[in-house]
Order: sequence, then structure tokens, then C-alpha cells
Amino acid sequence: MLTIALGTYHTFPADEYGKSSAGWRPGLTDEEVYEAGRGRWRLGTRADRERYALFTAKGIVVLAVRIDSITDADPDGRRTINGTILKPGDPVYDKYVGNDAPVGKSQNPVQYVDSPFDRTLCACGCGSQTPSGRSFIAGHDQRAIHDRIAKVGGVVAFLAWFDRTWTETD
Repeated sequence: MLTIALGTYHTFPADEYGKSSAGWRPGLTDEEVYEAGRGRWRLGTRADRERYALFTAKGIVVLAVRIDSITDADPDGRRTINGTILKPGDPVYDKYVGNDAPVGKSQNPVQYVDSPFDRTLCACGCGSQTPSGRSFIAGHDQRAIHDRIAKVGGVVAFLAWFDRTWTETD
């Protein structure tokens, strides 16, 4: 789960990206917090595997967002979170919003936390949960491949079956 610590709210003349505010203050609507906090962060590839973002202020989670995409914001590598604001009744909202931030203080406003909400079932079919954004537990991709090869009768039989059934698609 991606967490972003927001500083004190302030406004400024709209920049070249149309942004005119940043940070948090009491009384902001969820939409205002989202607009003030979602954009132009240095986010690495790990962010692309996250499903949720929490915006925190003064050590408290003030907003939860389901990440729909993360897009490049400017040439210097900063990126913008695009998502859906979560509301009461959503399990992520109910667990985090209004409670202490799940990460400690840091000079970097962007941090990550392992959350059960970011996990999915392993694609091999074992029933175990994967770390955030991953399809397989380490090594389970190979297990899934070899299990399927065995069902066909071994590598030679699998190759023959594959060559008979595979058709190129554009």
C-alpha cells in the first residue's frame, strides 16, 4: 500500500499542470484532499504494483484511494496517482481513515506498507496470498508450468500439443 504524507495546506498560482494547491488542513473535502495530494510524486516501479494509496496528515490517515492508474506527470520523472476515493463501508476506508498512519515519520513523504488489502491469490491455484501486485508467490510460476506440462504427459508431449493448438494472434 502506498502512503503519502501531506504537509500543511497552501495555495499558489496555477502551475503549468493546472495544480494550485497542495497539502492538508481541517475542513477540506475528500475531493480537495485528493486533488491537493495526488500529484507529481517521485514514484518508482513499486508504486505500479500497489492497489491502494493512503494520504496522511499529522500522523493520521485522512483519505484512502483505490489506485486506477499512475501516470507520468512531467519530464523530471514525477508521477500522478489517478484513483477512486473510498468512502465509509469500504474495508480499506474503515480500517485506515481516521486512524494512525500505518507508517512512521520519515523525511520522504512517500512510503510503502504491506497490507492484507494489497494481496491477491497466487495464480498457480495453491490458495496462498501473494505480496502486493504480484501474480505468483516466488517459484510458484514454475510450479504452475510444470504441473500443466505433467498433465499433458511430459515435455515432449506438451511441445507436440502446444504446436498443434497454438495459433499466432496479432
